[in-house]
Amino acid sequence: MPPFARDQSSPFPSKLADDPGDGLADALRSAVRLGGDSLADDVRAHALDAARTVLREGDESGRRRLCDAVRTATDLPQDIVLALANDQPSVALPFIAHSPLLGEADLVKIVWSGDPARQVTLAARPGLTAAVTSALVELAPQRVLLSLLANDSAAISEESLHSCLARFPEDNGIQQGMIDRSHLPPSVAEALLLHCMQPLQEALLARHRVSPASAQEARRRQGSGASWWRRQLFSR
Repeated sequence: MPPFARDQSSPFPSKLADDPGDGLADALRSAVRLGGDSLADDVRAHALDAARTVLREGDESGRRRLCDAVRTATDLPQDIVLALANDQPSVALPFIAHSPLLGEADLVKIVWSGDPARQVTLAARPGLTAAVTSALVELAPQRVLLSLLANDSAAISEESLHSCLARFPEDNGIQQGMIDRSHLPPSVAEALLLHCMQPLQEALLARHRVSPASAQEARRRQGSGASWWRRQLFSR
């Protein structure tokens, strides 16, 4: 059920009593104008009222069309933003993926919701802050963290990368996702080197710097061929 469900206590009374079908169509046509250029104050007020009507009384298709129109809007009231972000997946996920109006606190609350579909969509958003990625690393399942690691624009702290590795120390997908990032702090690369097997070790050493001592310790643990490790140690 959408956040603006039919509730007699709603601050936005329905205007659709006479002809709900036509009224909703008119409301939707007015509401989608919010996704366009700047509007005159009276037109904007009418469009906002119409958007609330669609969110409260519209079907999933209508709410999805509203989302498509406003998901990149840069100026919407918070009640409408949160209603779209908390709607059914077909409405909410495109909004979560694209809306610039979802702040850090809003995104952390989406992580806390525990919904993997919302989390994995959020994890791919560009420019995630360290606070949001920290919440994902702490709470989200493996498939969400794979999406997060693939998002090279996400700010993931050194501490969070260590936590990610601690949660999934033997997971090849997590290891590969970490290796594929454009930058790993040396402490993370060295910890990762001691967990992964030789093919991933080779990829890690080709992409990220580790100390010779860490490389030697990984060789000792893995029992890898000395010639390959000698090349890695002395080619830098």
